[in-house]
Amino acid sequence: MPHRHLLSGLLLTLLPLTLPAQGFIEKLTDLLEFNLGRPPVDTNAFRAKVVLAPIVFYDPNTSVGFGFGASLLFKPKGAGPETRTSNVPLGASYTLNNQIFATSSFTVFFPEEKWLLRGNLGYIDFPHSYYGVGNGSDEEDRSEITYQQFLVEPVLLRQVLPKLFIGGGFRYNHYFNNEIIEEKPGFPAGTSLQDSIGSRSVGLEFASSYDSRDNLINAERGVLAEFTQGFYGTALRGTSVFQISKLDLRTYRRLNERSVFGVQLFARYAAGEAPVQELSTLGGDDLLRGFIEFRFRDRLALFTQAEYRWQTWKNVGVVFFGGFGQVADDVGSLGIDQLRYSVGTGLRVAIIPSENVNLRVDYGVGLGLSRGTGFYIGLGEAF
Repeated sequence: MPHRHLLSGLLLTLLPLTLPAQGFIEKLTDLLEFNLGRPPVDTNAFRAKVVLAPIVFYDPNTSVGFGFGASLLFKPKGAGPETRTSNVPLGASYTLNNQIFATSSFTVFFPEEKWLLRGNLGYIDFPHSYYGVGNGSDEEDRSEITYQQFLVEPVLLRQVLPKLFIGGGFRYNHYFNNEIIEEKPGFPAGTSLQDSIGSRSVGLEFASSYDSRDNLINAERGVLAEFTQGFYGTALRGTSVFQISKLDLRTYRRLNERSVFGVQLFARYAAGEAPVQELSTLGGDDLLRGFIEFRFRDRLALFTQAEYRWQTWKNVGVVFFGGFGQVADDVGSLGIDQLRYSVGTGLRVAIIPSENVNLRVDYGVGLGLSRGTGFYIGLGEAF
């Protein structure tokens, strides 16, 4: 999600962490959780529910904006305790400049986890800061651009061994109406960038995933090892022939009753004639917190981060995180002196304790050759 200066996010960070405040949080979270349908006859059966988290924000490019995060938590009919809870999140925003942001990254487990459906859906009509390509971009390279994006990416996987899934899917990703929204030397506001950064990517993806996490939204134990290989071409009206390889490794360990330690290693490489907006990026609320989204962009992105999560009160916890990474044209261009760093802390408020679903508020500081800060709010963890 684009970087924003938040005016409020339920104002939870302003509450004194006292017993009265704890009771207020419990009442507030009850208002944000909604059960769906009638109570099941079997008291042990899972009842579908929706969790909401409204926010208000302001950014010079967007004016005042309103949004919400929501998660649908459910289990398909016939699924028992051996089937993990499915999660279909939705983030949506609207601004007074008539800009829209709506995305979902979903994971659905079928009964007995014989099948797994995951993927992404999204529509974006939103401005953001574009710094061009390369790890060494600076503020002088920044342009404020806007574009529309439509993304459909379902992937269906079959369990072949316990916790190991293999399968594939389809990806359609269209960037259109790209243009500059502020005056630049030689580029008046409204200049079209469609020929230089616009694209339509259509192709097949193959994926494998080993997932032993106890919870998809906020894991306390387990491992995720996920690899995706995508092939995109012009046969189905795509604009370029290229490939994307992505590796996501995560591990979680409960240290004691109140604390969890997690580590993530992320790598992505775009080969062939990859369009600019399909290149690998770092920055945002997940990868390299402290820098704005898409701050660094190139063919290759490597990043690792660690997070310590400490449950300090019944429904309230704090986290401390740090990470480093960089983008480059290829492996040979990587260098320790080119790394970007990120450190920060955050607050967690349990929305659904039974499913370990938290409202997340993070503040990160970007360090290294470039500097930045970021304030983020949402449902679920960064990884």
